[in-house]
Parts: sequence; C-alpha cells; structure tokens
Amino acid sequence: MLPAVERFVSEMRDVCTTVDGDERWEKCRELLLKLLEDGELRKHAEDWPVGGYDGKKVDNLLFYEDPDHSFVINGLIKNPGGRAMIHDHGKAWTVYGLLRGNERIVRYREVGGADGDVGYEEIAAVECGPGEVDIVRPWEIHSEYAGDEKTVAVIIRSQRSGTFEQYRYLDDGGKEKYGGPNQVPYELG
Repeated sequence: MLPAVERFVSEMRDVCTTVDGDERWEKCRELLLKLLEDGELRKHAEDWPVGGYDGKKVDNLLFYEDPDHSFVINGLIKNPGGRAMIHDHGKAWTVYGLLRGNERIVRYREVGGADGDVGYEEIAAVECGPGEVDIVRPWEIHSEYAGDEKTVAVIIRSQRSGTFEQYRYLDDGGKEKYGGPNQVPYELG
C-alpha cells in the first residue's frame, strides 16, 4: 500500500482499540482529512476506474479490509453528473471524503403517505469539494450527486458492504433491501 494509506490503517487500528461510538468516527474523519492531502494518493487516484453497474449494483473499489476491526477502505468514482441512488448504509458508519471534483450530498427522511405508502423528502444538503469529508451515521438516508466533472472519493466504512442489511429508496417512493455496492479488489500501491 501507499505509505500514507499504511499510516492511516495503523492510526485507524489504534483508534478502534481506544475509542468507541461517535468519537471513533470523528477521529476517523480527522485521519481521512490528513489522508486526502497526500500527493502520492492523489496521483494514484488519477488512474482509478469508474465503477461499472451490473443492473442492480454499482462497483466500489475495495482497497483494504481490516482483519481485526472490520473497517474497510473503498473508492468510488463517478462520471460528471453521476449520482448514487438514494440509500442508507444500515447499521454501518461511513466516512466519505473527496479527492477530486464537487458533489452535493443530500440527506432525506422517510415519510408515510395517507395510503400507507412510504416515501422520502429532502431535509438537508451540503456541497463538498476536494479535501472535504462527510460522516454518514447508521441508517441515514442520503445520496451524492456529482457536479460537472468526474469525482473521486475515498470511503471508510465500519464494515464491508454486503455484510449487513441496508435499503435503497426508489423513484416511485418505495424502498427495497439492498446488498450494497459490488466490492472490486484494487491495489493501492
């Protein structure tokens, strides 16, 4: 792995043994902010491929999965104007940092209609650019919308997608269980 990523992993492992709950993910945010400043990582990210879509799920690059603490490091690259389907991450924490490009990150909440249907409404949005980090708490409904250029994100999750229940929220107002993005192994070195 790149030296900055090795340093991040070592420091994150220390955090996992000494800090719990919200504070753990605030510390992870601080570590990811430092990692996003690394020039070698930025250069390496220029060659990361835009993930595919198999008709059900998008691809995330899987850089690292910790054998003791279960956190993972993923990459997500979107073409200009790309977006993630509205979704949650179930019980997992996610710390999302941009290396390149700008994204509008939107939070939603579930709402029920008079007929018993479930829908969602936007409750907050932030604009994030290179070097900025967002924390997505468990069960928060959200989406990311890329701007006019390709975006490159580094994502730290408390556990690998596909190992927990989560949902995506459909354009017709419904929701369905979702196994999370495909995990595509990719070397950071």
